[in-house]
Amino acid sequence: MALAAPPEFVALDKVATVVQERYAQVLWIRLQVADADPGAMLLTLLGAATRLDAEASQAIAEVTARHARLGEWRNAYQSLAGWLAAATVPPAVLVLEGAEHLEAGSPAGLDLLVSAFLPYMAGSLDLLLIGYKEWDRRRLDPHGQVLGRSRLRLDRQAMALLAEVRLPGLSAATLDRSSALTCGGAGALQAAFSAGAVLGPEVFCALTAGAANAQELLSALGRCLLARADQHTLASLAEAARFGVWHPAMASALGHSAASRNEPWWLDLGEGWQQLIPAWHAPLWSAGGAGTLDPASLTRLADYVASQGAGDRALELYLEAHEAGRATDMAVSIARDLASTGCWATLAGLGHVLACGFPAAGHLGEPDDNARPSARWWRRRLAWPGRPSPDRAGRPDAARREDPVTRVRLVPVPPVLAAASASPQTNQMRSPASPMTLPAAVPKAMPDMTAHLLGELNVTFQDCPVETWASGRGRAVFEYLLVNRQSKVRRDRLMSVFWPEVSPDAARNSLNVAIHGLRQSLRAAAGDVAVVIHRDQAYFIEPALDIWVDVEVFDEKLKTARQHLATAEPVKAEPYLEAATSLYQGEFLAGDPYEEWAIVMRQHLRLCYLDALDQLSELRLNSGNYAGCVAVCLQLLACDNCREDAHGRLMRCYSRQGQVQLALRQYHSCVAALRTELDVAPSPVTTELFTCLRRREAI
Repeated sequence: MALAAPPEFVALDKVATVVQERYAQVLWIRLQVADADPGAMLLTLLGAATRLDAEASQAIAEVTARHARLGEWRNAYQSLAGWLAAATVPPAVLVLEGAEHLEAGSPAGLDLLVSAFLPYMAGSLDLLLIGYKEWDRRRLDPHGQVLGRSRLRLDRQAMALLAEVRLPGLSAATLDRSSALTCGGAGALQAAFSAGAVLGPEVFCALTAGAANAQELLSALGRCLLARADQHTLASLAEAARFGVWHPAMASALGHSAASRNEPWWLDLGEGWQQLIPAWHAPLWSAGGAGTLDPASLTRLADYVASQGAGDRALELYLEAHEAGRATDMAVSIARDLASTGCWATLAGLGHVLACGFPAAGHLGEPDDNARPSARWWRRRLAWPGRPSPDRAGRPDAARREDPVTRVRLVPVPPVLAAASASPQTNQMRSPASPMTLPAAVPKAMPDMTAHLLGELNVTFQDCPVETWASGRGRAVFEYLLVNRQSKVRRDRLMSVFWPEVSPDAARNSLNVAIHGLRQSLRAAAGDVAVVIHRDQAYFIEPALDIWVDVEVFDEKLKTARQHLATAEPVKAEPYLEAATSLYQGEFLAGDPYEEWAIVMRQHLRLCYLDALDQLSELRLNSGNYAGCVAVCLQLLACDNCREDAHGRLMRCYSRQGQVQLALRQYHSCVAALRTELDVAPSPVTTELFTCLRRREAI
């Protein structure tokens, strides 16, 4: 099963509660960007095996590592799945939090889990994926289901019960307003009510009335809480910014108070560990809660992390502190583990980073790693260890906390700072989604501005996102200038595009108002940097800015892919098609569906995306990557259910995987879709595939 929704819809402590109540043994691992690489993910799973039985896991570690070094990922994952299933005590579950990172690798880690891991766990070990990004509901077919935001939303009654426990006495109007702002998101509502309990109902009601959405509400609540915070609270947030969790030992290493934190953004995990609740990440960053650490503090924290076995995380901190000598020593110590599972591109990338003068690493705890083309690519995960649940009949009262929404107890599960490696005597570094495989999908240095136009508009200046737009017209003008940023746009042209039916004077005044609001919105994130320039009766984006735009990279990847497809080695197009399709996070300017100027480009980009999926699925089918082909075909059909060629490829893939019933079912889905949408019958080719399947003939 997968919970795939934005963080404001996921109440993580409720998930932990249900998991601990249902399973006798739990392995909970927090994933990071680096886990997109199949070798990094394999190291993570080997760490789970080591925690289960360090001695017995050595043999399986050797077997899987040997397969990985040769690129035999399916064999590696299949072998490890069988071992984990045999080593756990049923009922047992493996929880992978941060599973959204698994879709970016090559091959995609999620595809490997679905095709080569889940089927081989013999039904004795369940897998729960928690991703903070929505997936297609059929993404785990046929092995599991995906619960999205619609299934995780709290209804009015559940929200009222939660408020009664967290912040009693709220009026019906305030509850309705809270529900509207958060769209019923359990994570956001829980975070907001918990903060309101600290600040008081009056402050909560005032902030709720003035907010436009859940992020604005939580950011306002966060600012009020940070204004009350002491230096120890801010220091703990700065430390958690780099790891996602906090422990008193971290504070002791830096000479800060080691007392447990009680702010509402912490989730108690037990044994002193506290995790930063995902719904609070973006609001606290927006409110300035990430904090900074001076080089001396970074070095002390790195020393502590290294002493706990997390060599790769220590390396990041040494780089950020410009400790060249220590960084080099740490890199040498972890290189063996990179090589053990075939993380050759990561080794090359590590050498490149070290040779380039030890650039500052920057903050490691961005709220959305997938959306940032400059995200660090060797993230160490923090894992919650596997252990039997406490005796359900004899659990101490102090460990029980009832919640009215789930009616189950919250049981803390402590994390481990350093996920155990396949070889306990060595530190290890997690491998990234390879920049060698996708040469230009990720910029090598952080651009001045990143702009995501595929899906909802997302603009970021370095680490500072544009949180709010003063007006919809100003935002639309900015989108237009971005799309046409290679040239200056005449003022008259903007007036005719956005205000075609009013007088020139009225259009000019409206444009001035829109530009003024736009500059205010950008200034909140970009500071005093001039972004939109007006010169010679024209507007344009400052050409000196280093700008990354997803649409431009999308076009570049597709252009390169087409060049390879036209050669004798079309397989070389696959990584570029993967890069392009991963950039397509939704329709072009999905938040502004009624802008007429964007309609043609939106349709063009959508067709390019569908064609890329079609070409990618064909390449994977021809190369025998049936699980990968299935994943792409499902994406294609989610956008256009009448693509008969995708239905046919799914039938072939299912049949070749020995899942004939799924292949037959796919044919009937194809028939129904064509009849409903187009009132036509399948082609003779598809019908012949069905006939062969019924005869149990190979297709």
